[in-house]
Amino acid sequence: MDKIKNPRSVLHALEPIGLGTAEVESLLSYFCRLAVSHSTSTLSLSRAVARRFEHDVEEQFDWYHRQLSGMGEAALTWSGALSALTSVPRLDRLTFLPWKDVIAQNGLPILSNGQFCLQCLAEDQASGRTPYFRLAWESKLVSVCNKHRVRLTTHCPCCGKDKVRHAAALVVPGWCTRCGAFLGSETHDHLANIKPVELWRSRQIGALLAAQDQLGELPQRQHLIDVVRHIIEEMDGGQSARFAKRVGVAKATVHYWLQTDKTPTLEACLAMASQSGISLTQLLTGDLHDWKPPAEGQQLALALFKPEPRRRVPSRELDWGEIEHQLQRFLLLPTPISVREAARRLEVEPRQLYLNSNRTARQLGERYMAYRKRRRQANLNAAMPHLEAAGREVLSEGKALNLREMTARVPPQVLSSVQGLFDVLRDVQANIELSPNMR
Repeated sequence: MDKIKNPRSVLHALEPIGLGTAEVESLLSYFCRLAVSHSTSTLSLSRAVARRFEHDVEEQFDWYHRQLSGMGEAALTWSGALSALTSVPRLDRLTFLPWKDVIAQNGLPILSNGQFCLQCLAEDQASGRTPYFRLAWESKLVSVCNKHRVRLTTHCPCCGKDKVRHAAALVVPGWCTRCGAFLGSETHDHLANIKPVELWRSRQIGALLAAQDQLGELPQRQHLIDVVRHIIEEMDGGQSARFAKRVGVAKATVHYWLQTDKTPTLEACLAMASQSGISLTQLLTGDLHDWKPPAEGQQLALALFKPEPRRRVPSRELDWGEIEHQLQRFLLLPTPISVREAARRLEVEPRQLYLNSNRTARQLGERYMAYRKRRRQANLNAAMPHLEAAGREVLSEGKALNLREMTARVPPQVLSSVQGLFDVLRDVQANIELSPNMR
């Protein structure tokens, strides 16, 4: 990992990745890489940082429940704390904080499951770079990778589990926190079920993040409101009700923007940008340079944002003969999948599979559990030489064989691949103490 030369800091001064580009690293990713750099768990590092900058730390404190890369209090606290501890300035550039005055505080939805692009991670590894999480992936409004034109996912391509990117006590960016497999994949599912508006939205937010590193001054709410007023005047003759209908919000909402201190949400800003033909970055920075109202009837990517009337979705009729056929095909896959993953692919609930295709669902589940058992054992067999060597070193120094000592000696990707690590460490210690060399 790249480190800034000769800083005086408590923690390693890692160089942030992708500054000034649409692929800028998130603060959450930076924090995970920092833990790996110190050969410690994210849990241990988060508690150390929290105790240093907060008065109390709850017993059940989990760092990954905090929106480190957003623009709320957690992002401000943690970016400041990590800048202080690493001597790396302006780590707020790895968050959405630069836009906090022009986007409503509750108007930037952050995805807690941790989505990622399979091809971005595969490309990182293939090019010899450290895999990392992009800041754009943190936003719920970004659902596709604009670079590779594939849909982002929250599921491990190997075990099929959800929430596998970072929601764990020990995280190595790019590797599954459940099974330890690499999360990158050279999928070729380009543009499958991807709407043009999703690509446009991803591109706009990417351009926004690329611009934030070069901001001369932080965007101000009044500049945004001035731009909105100008757009309303030029496009709708100053009638905010017509503009509200155009962008799909209540006319009272536009009134609050213009007459009070309320700020639009990111989704509303995207809608305004799409309907007026201005870029999201120009809108939020108050830049009207070269902007002209779109010609009447001009086809804009924006039109895709216009809300459609809500319609009752007809109940789906399930073809259980076809579903059974698909389940039989799943049984023949070289890498077994879980019943939950099969249900996700078939867009049904797992309990429906057990109710209507009980025998095949149980076979699928048993095959997957046997596969997981084999994989756990293979991971344990591969990790055991590392664990035993580190364990002998720890015990020979008269220290206790615990997670702290092991994380300092064993590569994080090895530890993360072992399930039930604390029980395994007890077995390792017992085996070492029984070996002739330790008597």
